[in-house]
Amino acid sequence: MKWNVREWSKRYIPSEIIASLFAVISALIINKFFNNPVLTALAGTWGENLGYYGSIFIRDLYKDKRKSGQHLLPHLKKIVRNLIFEFSIAEIIDSFLVRPFTMYLFPKIINNVVLGILLGKISADIIFYIPTIFSYEFRKKLWKT
Repeated sequence: MKWNVREWSKRYIPSEIIASLFAVISALIINKFFNNPVLTALAGTWGENLGYYGSIFIRDLYKDKRKSGQHLLPHLKKIVRNLIFEFSIAEIIDSFLVRPFTMYLFPKIINNVVLGILLGKISADIIFYIPTIFSYEFRKKLWKT
């Protein structure tokens, strides 16, 4: 596998910034109302997922449209297929095990919700991107996309 750090950065960093904002905001809202570390970790996890996948989906949709000049709807099937292929393995491990655990653990250890959620997010991201990048590179070779 060729190291495409520039390509990976361009693809993932903008979505990571949006995901970080969604994670912190959703975790803070739930923490404010419930003051429950488990619910706070789950809100951070699912808020992050919404921001991350929403931004990747929208960017992929418009990128595909620009390349072809067609309407958006014909591209939906291909984009959904690509996203499922690229992220499904990593996402199952991430959302149901690693990320909720790290977003629960770090705020407890450092006694700061915002910093803990961000540190939990970063540590989970390291594990998340190993299978994601392999799947992304394999998908590009498989479907030439």
